[in-house]
Amino acid sequence: MNKLTRALSAMTAAAMLVSLAACSSSGSSSSTSSAAPSASGSAPASSDAGTSSAAPEEQKEKELLTITGYFPMHASSALEDIPEGGWMLDKMYEEKFNVKWDWYNVPATDEESVFNITMASGDIPDVVVQGNWSKLNNYKDAWWELDDFIKGKYPNLEKAFYDDPYVYALSANQDTGKIQILSNLSEQKVGDVLLVRGDLLEEWGVTVKDNMTKEECYELLKMAKEKDPKLTPYMTRMKTGGLIQRLCEGWSGVPQYAFVDTDNVVKFGSADERMKDVVIWLNQLYTEGLIDPEFPTSDTAAWQEKVLNDGVFMTHDNASSRIKWAINEWANLGVTGKWYKAITPLSPDGTTKGQTTIHYPRLRDALAIFTKASEEKVDRIMEMLNYSFSDEGYELLNYGIEGVSFTKDANGEYQTVPEYQKAVDDNTMPQEQRVKGNITRMSRLECNGIYLPTNREFTEVVNAAKLYEDGGYIRDDLTKAIRFNEAEQDIVTRYEADLKTYSDEQLQKFITGTTPIDQWDTYMAGYAQYHLDEYLKAQNDALGRALALIG
Repeated sequence: MNKLTRALSAMTAAAMLVSLAACSSSGSSSSTSSAAPSASGSAPASSDAGTSSAAPEEQKEKELLTITGYFPMHASSALEDIPEGGWMLDKMYEEKFNVKWDWYNVPATDEESVFNITMASGDIPDVVVQGNWSKLNNYKDAWWELDDFIKGKYPNLEKAFYDDPYVYALSANQDTGKIQILSNLSEQKVGDVLLVRGDLLEEWGVTVKDNMTKEECYELLKMAKEKDPKLTPYMTRMKTGGLIQRLCEGWSGVPQYAFVDTDNVVKFGSADERMKDVVIWLNQLYTEGLIDPEFPTSDTAAWQEKVLNDGVFMTHDNASSRIKWAINEWANLGVTGKWYKAITPLSPDGTTKGQTTIHYPRLRDALAIFTKASEEKVDRIMEMLNYSFSDEGYELLNYGIEGVSFTKDANGEYQTVPEYQKAVDDNTMPQEQRVKGNITRMSRLECNGIYLPTNREFTEVVNAAKLYEDGGYIRDDLTKAIRFNEAEQDIVTRYEADLKTYSDEQLQKFITGTTPIDQWDTYMAGYAQYHLDEYLKAQNDALGRALALIG
């Protein structure tokens, strides 16, 4: 644990908070103000010059509590990026709720071993944040049962975690039915989408239907190949899954691996008879050169190079981030006139309702509170989380401080502050001036996060989101609600990797034509040696408990 770093010091960086709060007030010339969020979620206007805002009466009566927290860092983050005085939003919460955060920030390279050592030591922080649900669930005896701290006390949390039975099943201990693990819930319903070169469609005078059939998609890819032979009609950076799930799941209704079908039964998509139609169609695309012939070995770097240089007509990814990335990269290369538009997945066949890779609610990070934390600390943590799940907290943690990182137009729509956004994008803004904090991992967020509100300004993305919702593509991903017991986890762990490897290897052969389709029955029979029946029984036994909670 020598690299485990206690990154939040006692410094408050008051001057920085003063300047940001002053920026958010309308024409105020005061040099000091409170850093706590105001009722609107933005930094409050300052009081008279030379004085600071008084803390609310209820805050004065609260004892100052030091709360320790375990925080796994993203792989792109480094310890040296953390400001000496701590993150801005964490400090705002400290003042508002009279707490002192003591975060253990753990680099991604060490996180697996550090987490295990921390849990084995028994010296566990009050709050443990994880991106991996199973890690927390494996130690469910270590966490407070939170029902009595939430019900009747904190309405925002009660609504979020009890009113929606699906969310409840995701959060409750399936043995006791008690809420123990709280998820950071994302309300944005669009994840990966299909992306099509909008500039080429415009040049060719082609209009893409809102919901293409697979036959219409085939004609579109064929047209792209004929119009510009240098283009790759469809390319993926996600190997077989980029074809089966991203391209075909919308019309076929079957993902590649374990999924909960419309009859509320866990099935293994690659061993489903419906998969045969998928690989027949993909083999046709592959044979005619309509999908990247190197898809089995594609990687992100190769995919990016192809997108920017020779060109990719259709691909898939998170619409907002990938459109923004492509536009920025083309601009850096001096390329103008190229752009992608987001479209919905292919329209379901008449025999299926279709599914997508999009989940509602999309689960982000989760947190649990250690049983040795005092009840007073648990209550204070619940109070902070309840605020995070309020409209005010939601605005603060998603968009930041009004006048600093965002403004609102006449219609109440959020707009980024250009200077702030440019400084973030160019990486010229000091970390301590960014509206950022570990506390954002304990909240109700949109997928795009706090730093890129401009992502939401892409008309194509907004339209794609509406099409998903109106077209019935949103499905609860009930596999996320499954919590295995020890015996079930042992079975899943023992067999899952081999099942996926067998699926990948065999489906790739069918798609490329290495194995003829008349060998399909032999392929299906091969799953027996990989204990598929035993694997699916464990999955469905666990799902049964989740469905009992969902009711």
